[in-house]
Amino acid sequence: LPEVPLDSRLVYQYHEWFLSIPHKKKAHVAENQGRVVALDPGVRTFQSFYSEHLAGQIGYDDFGRIQRLCHHLDKLISRTCQATGKAKREMKRAAARLRKKIKNIIKEIHFKTARFLVDNFDVILLPTFETSQMTGKSSRKLRSKTVRAMLTWAHYQFKVRLKNKALEFCKKVIDVCEAYTSKTVSWTGEIKNVGGSRVISSGGITLDRDLNGARGIFIRSLVDSPSLTGAIVNVC
Repeated sequence: LPEVPLDSRLVYQYHEWFLSIPHKKKAHVAENQGRVVALDPGVRTFQSFYSEHLAGQIGYDDFGRIQRLCHHLDKLISRTCQATGKAKREMKRAAARLRKKIKNIIKEIHFKTARFLVDNFDVILLPTFETSQMTGKSSRKLRSKTVRAMLTWAHYQFKVRLKNKALEFCKKVIDVCEAYTSKTVSWTGEIKNVGGSRVISSGGITLDRDLNGARGIFIRSLVDSPSLTGAIVNVC
């Protein structure tokens, strides 16, 4: 506990008590090496990243496990509505444990991803990814399963956590536009309707659609923001 505790909060959540005590953290000043990375948030894969020397995916196909837990939770809630007495109380506790498990999995991915990014890069290009607009019932073109997956990943919450971690380690997170980056072939510039395909192909070259999106965001941001080019030695 801190020597001088500030305004604290006692929270009851998932049938457990949590004591939240704010405390000050020292900033970790590191040498800025000009390492830039672009992220492409998704549903099947939590984050795809592309940089000058490194590219990869974080949470590839991990949502399958979370989806199974959500399905089990739905069935449990349905059974709880029909139960009575002690059985109903036990089912409510079991549902709370499942919700906590899902939340903890998401938190683990968020915090580990944020730490990996601030440890390896200095400038992080993060798309705005307007989840609320994409999941609105009036105008959405996504299936309910896709909408649930998108909301469960909590991309906005990840953005907040990443910006806090970047502030702690003196790194920079820049919000960028991702319009048409998944549909645009990053090595030719043509727009293709990929639909639900996992890959995008053109000119005999095939690339994962999420990695292509991250590469497109990387290139587009350098063109839209010439000041970033000074941070990179070799432009892709």
